[in-house]
Amino acid sequence: MQEIFEKYIENSFDGHYQADFKLRQFDLNYKKYFNNSVTLKVLDIGVGRGEMLSCMKNWGHYYHGIDISPSTVEFCKKLDLSCELVDDTEFWLKNHQNQFDIITCLDVLEHIPKERLIQFVEAIRNSLNKDGLAIFQVPNLQSPFGYLHHFNDITHISGFVEHSLNQVLLSSGFKKISFHGFEEFYEKTQKVMIKKLLRYFFRKMIRFMRAINSNPNPTILDPVFFAIASR
Repeated sequence: MQEIFEKYIENSFDGHYQADFKLRQFDLNYKKYFNNSVTLKVLDIGVGRGEMLSCMKNWGHYYHGIDISPSTVEFCKKLDLSCELVDDTEFWLKNHQNQFDIITCLDVLEHIPKERLIQFVEAIRNSLNKDGLAIFQVPNLQSPFGYLHHFNDITHISGFVEHSLNQVLLSSGFKKISFHGFEEFYEKTQKVMIKKLLRYFFRKMIRFMRAINSNPNPTILDPVFFAIASR
């Protein structure tokens, strides 16, 4: 997969620009976890086109990003965002232990082979300070449409539902963990309100169908979900 990561901006995104909708979605879903009354030291792993880095910068924190893709780092540096190219994320984290208040790891864990997952997440935990927290965002394979996110990228290897991600986080040493659906609707228009209402009834139907078939019936059905894990 190295060929894809070398030119990840070119072959995995729809252009050399930040997605405005992502900035708004991150503001809606994640800003509340960043204490804006205090300047935090924060890290983003897997910077992509830098939307989370831009949010961290706009929220007024000491931020930095790391990525294994030369193209994503080059793109973000052109936007004057603080980031660096790393050959080995785990090695970098082991050299930066107990340093960060918040680490975001968005759309990254699905790229990590299962045999490396626990040690990768453990390295993230060890890079947090004693009161730090990590945010892990992944495609939600317990969603009826989570597969569209998971299989949209050929470099995705591991898949997650709440229970399997909880297994990884607990095995990596995290103690306090909560799971949340990633809300994609950030606008407050009449059209969005109608979509949310229809979505509510659709998900009720999904839960009913799973219940009558005695299938696992998790609460979060958003196509993407995230974990908040405290050290």
